[in-house]
Amino acid sequence: MKDFNMGRVPPVTFGAGRLAELPDSVTALGGGPVLVVADGVLAQLGVTDRVYRALAAHNIGCEIAADVAGEPKETLIDDLCARAREAGVKCVVGIGGGAAMDAAKLVAAIAPSDTPARRYALSAQPLPANGLPSIAVPTTAGTGSEVTRTSIVSTPEGFKNWYWGEELMFAHAILDPELTISLPLHLTAWTGIDAVAHALEASTARKTNAAGLLYGREALRLLADALPRAVADGEDLEHRSRVLWASTVAGLALHNCNTHMGHNISHSLGSLAPVHHGLATGLALEVTLPWLVARSDGEENYRLAAQALGGAPNAEALPGAFADLMRACQIPAQLPDACSGLSAEALAAAMKSKANHSMSQNAACAVGDEDLSEMAGLMMALPLAA
Repeated sequence: MKDFNMGRVPPVTFGAGRLAELPDSVTALGGGPVLVVADGVLAQLGVTDRVYRALAAHNIGCEIAADVAGEPKETLIDDLCARAREAGVKCVVGIGGGAAMDAAKLVAAIAPSDTPARRYALSAQPLPANGLPSIAVPTTAGTGSEVTRTSIVSTPEGFKNWYWGEELMFAHAILDPELTISLPLHLTAWTGIDAVAHALEASTARKTNAAGLLYGREALRLLADALPRAVADGEDLEHRSRVLWASTVAGLALHNCNTHMGHNISHSLGSLAPVHHGLATGLALEVTLPWLVARSDGEENYRLAAQALGGAPNAEALPGAFADLMRACQIPAQLPDACSGLSAEALAAAMKSKANHSMSQNAACAVGDEDLSEMAGLMMALPLAA
């Protein structure tokens, strides 16, 4: 058994209705004022009003910033940091999907330093040590951002930049499955497949270890059954709950072992066209898994992943088991029309860029530039949605 280091896990509060415990969490971390970084749609649904009233009832000052729409830009992060400093914020809450949580954790980490976000991208310099405590409240089930030490933020031009560091870890995560009921079914499928990808890639990665296998296989087992049921019936709170928990477990696998080809392609595609990350990742895995399992490297872990997904206990069954899950979640093997006109050459170039290349090197087998070009061709050979 090889040596490994297991990342820390923040305290997790899980259960229907437990958003009500947010004021207690803020108080335990030193109190307010609080900056709430949220998806814009949550203001429309009244969720941010609920948060504001709950905090106000405990005399906790609150600034609502329901400004996240799609992947956050560096300019938004800098604006939110300035707002946090002006309000004398002592705690940051991220509520929403992965974008809102990624924005919140980065704001909490760098706001006190009064330094532009760009300075910390791709670990250009260490994150400051005097960050604010932060709390995650996911309203989608897919990213696992509530338990990871990464944040993804786009440049003004739309290219994705990564931020890494223990300083990005949330101090507490509140998982309330009732908050996921409002998520449309197609987004339930896309975000859920992202969680499947985290679990599958982390547990089959070159860097996988005992922690990645433990968390990854358990997440795959849960998602193989619960995700199609949640997609079929969005009001099914029991299976919504299972998917939300599985997403967090998959996030722990990701946190410890990172991703590989599915995310290399999806992040690259997302920098070139407005494609939902979960959808892109699912499609990327579907086209690359046959290529990956054809190599002998990592065969045992691919076999275990196939078994966890309910397939036959051999590596060759994994691509079919994953494709079956995609269809069960009503995700066709088609690129969205936003990819019209995008070339395999452009995708391959993005896959080889500094921001994305390292993910491909975490595949169990060696992946060279020619291989990346081949896989870009496989991705762009998918038909466009009608």
